[in-house]
Amino acid sequence: MNIKRINQGLIALTIFLAACLYATNIDGQKATQEDTTEASLLQDVRKTFNQNNEQLFYEAIDKYRKYLLGEDNVAGYYLCWKNEVLYDVNHNHFYRALRKTMKMQAEMERRGDLDELYKVTQLRGIIYSLRGNIPLAHQYFEKALEQVDHSQIGNLASIYMDLSNIEMDTQPEEAMKHLDCAIEIIKGDGSNYDYSDAVGFKVIVAYAMRDWAAVNNAYNEYIGLKRKLGEDFSTTYYYYALICKAVADKRYDDAIKLTNNLTNTTDIYKFQSEIYELSGNTEQAFNVQKHYMAIKDSVNNVIMSEEMMGSANDLEVSEARYLTTVKHNKYLKYAINCGAFIFVITCLLIYRWNKNKYLRKLQRQNHELLIARDKAQEANRMKISFLRNMSHEIRTPLNIISGYAQIISDPRTLTSDAERADIAKRISHSTHTIVRIVDEILDISSKESVHYIEKSDLVACNDLLRQLAAPYQGNENNFNLRLELLLKDSCKILVNRKEVQKTLNHLMDNAIKFTPEGGTITLRSYQHKLDQNMICLSVTDTGCGIKEGDEDKIFEHFYKSDIYKEGVGLGLSVARRVARQLGGDVVLDSRYKEGSRFILQLPKE
Repeated sequence: MNIKRINQGLIALTIFLAACLYATNIDGQKATQEDTTEASLLQDVRKTFNQNNEQLFYEAIDKYRKYLLGEDNVAGYYLCWKNEVLYDVNHNHFYRALRKTMKMQAEMERRGDLDELYKVTQLRGIIYSLRGNIPLAHQYFEKALEQVDHSQIGNLASIYMDLSNIEMDTQPEEAMKHLDCAIEIIKGDGSNYDYSDAVGFKVIVAYAMRDWAAVNNAYNEYIGLKRKLGEDFSTTYYYYALICKAVADKRYDDAIKLTNNLTNTTDIYKFQSEIYELSGNTEQAFNVQKHYMAIKDSVNNVIMSEEMMGSANDLEVSEARYLTTVKHNKYLKYAINCGAFIFVITCLLIYRWNKNKYLRKLQRQNHELLIARDKAQEANRMKISFLRNMSHEIRTPLNIISGYAQIISDPRTLTSDAERADIAKRISHSTHTIVRIVDEILDISSKESVHYIEKSDLVACNDLLRQLAAPYQGNENNFNLRLELLLKDSCKILVNRKEVQKTLNHLMDNAIKFTPEGGTITLRSYQHKLDQNMICLSVTDTGCGIKEGDEDKIFEHFYKSDIYKEGVGLGLSVARRVARQLGGDVVLDSRYKEGSRFILQLPKE
């Protein structure tokens, strides 16, 4: 139920709010500069937007865009582009809107405004989501996340909201994760209006999940914000939230009545169909669904017709250009054709004469190019992954430290010693997190610079696991810890004690991170079944496990199977590299399906 994007009235509202923003800026300018030109241009845009004359609107917004460019207002210039594209989308001109995003991108690249490229990418995601191509829309929104400056809080939250919107029908749990990310970002920005807007949307996502407890919690928070914020409260999703709450309370008749407050006919029929189905009235649900499909088909027919006309117009323009070129360059065409024919014959003769020589050379060059391409792609992927992880993992604790430092600097904000102790604890934890991240990066760098780690410590295998378990025994943990020592206490191996302990700590941290509350972590020592010269130290958890196909990826630098978990994705790669430098390995037991089991294999000698 793409409520936010299906409702094209909201798109019109987006343009209107953007225009209001410009109007606010103009009011300030008139007070200081008496500049009435911009106000007049903006008024023309707003006036023609509500008329059915597209040509007048395009002329008005083009004049306004050129004026802003002349005033060196780059952000406003591209916002005009964006509003024109959204205007086309609002009138079902998707083909035209897509063509304009291409022109918009070309303009950004020509002018060197590459930090604005995310706007084009996000627009394409919106266009494809409204056309029903959700996978392609998802790709564009993910790319926009990579392009946007993460210090621009509002833009970042908007993209997460778009992702949540397109995932709501097919992957409501993922939609809720992205929405929670947006809400956390908005909290940091301190915008009451945007926060209430996101909480209202959360009611709808919880409804899509059919999680009635989550619907009630989000609704109660939303209504609490309405009473608290007053004019700063967003009513965009107010009636949607009332409908979802009524369904959660099984007040189906009230929910049906509330749908009549919605302004979008598609949303009305969509909600009514689902409500009748949930209430058990399948016959009425079927009847409403027929009306819903009829409206949807009508909209799709309009879109398809517009796209066919756009393609036909492009073909006519191309054909006209071709005929004009042929008419004015007839003799040149003949000369080019003759020259091309002679050139092709000459190339064929040369190719035949040197066939074997050129084939070997091309094969060698192709092989080298493939290797260079793969290296370049891998380096680019590593760079993007590294920057993304570092931006998130380091920025979060730094923001916490900065925020609490401001609180501590003003003693009037602290009312008790307990608050001071709690703040000190949080700052200490954030500092430790940053130090740990830097240590992991330095650790992987040092491990990659050597090929062998000195083995000078004779260590008892069972003692390694006892020392690993010691900090968690006797303490209140969210998990149960088990020790299964199948080796004799006299069994010892020659290793580097410090490096082995660090490797086991990485595996233990990974298990704790993915083990749910009440789960079990098992530390086990035993003899390798197939290789009598190898001993095994395993760490087993009852967490979510490793997705099929990710068995090798999890050992790559900066790879994270769950981007919402703490860490930079170096633990497993460091652990495997250390183990291999000691003559062993770290492997994933793919036969274990109740969670994850990582095995540290080390030689006895």
